[in-house]
Amino acid sequence: MSIIGALKWRHSLKHFSPKKVDTTLIHNLIEAARLSASSYGLQPYQLLIVQDPALLQQLSDQAFGQAQVKECSHLFIFANKTNITDTLVEEYFEHHHQQTQTEVGSLNGYAEHIKTAIGAKTEEEKHIWAEQQAYIALGSLLAEAAMLSVDTCPMTGFDKAAFNHTLGLTKKDLSACVICAVGYRDENIQIQNKVRLPLNEFASFI
Repeated sequence: MSIIGALKWRHSLKHFSPKKVDTTLIHNLIEAARLSASSYGLQPYQLLIVQDPALLQQLSDQAFGQAQVKECSHLFIFANKTNITDTLVEEYFEHHHQQTQTEVGSLNGYAEHIKTAIGAKTEEEKHIWAEQQAYIALGSLLAEAAMLSVDTCPMTGFDKAAFNHTLGLTKKDLSACVICAVGYRDENIQIQNKVRLPLNEFASFI
């Protein structure tokens, strides 16, 4: 299936079947999110995957009772980092040196540039920036899921404070920003045609 065909196939499901997604496919989705683009490559977020039925039920209650949270096979939770400091940049360049075998210190100038750029942001701007990066990773996950014929439903309709408390995120300097229910469609539910803007209203050449 092409990426365009996969995106035409995918829908945000409100109900899932009891069928569980294979562990191998779940790891493919995790990898798609991990390999996603992010500003400076810093990935200022973490990914949590919930599969315990009791916890899914509790989180469903904290997502205003939306059925897809408790019915899904796995719930992917993107949590942005809330303590954005120079440490984030330094840890990135430690990984960079390990994974690319570049000489330690050879990128100090670039690292300082990133620290300055991020340090100029207010705390609110840092929070928004980190959330934006998580959304990019979500897009990669949605595309990979569609390519694998795995259904999804991205969601922002949940009580963030409640999620943070239940999952112990605040003490980890994390905050849930967007979630994605993953599973398989209930074949008894009729899928409506996808509705999108006409191409001439959506895009224009300048």
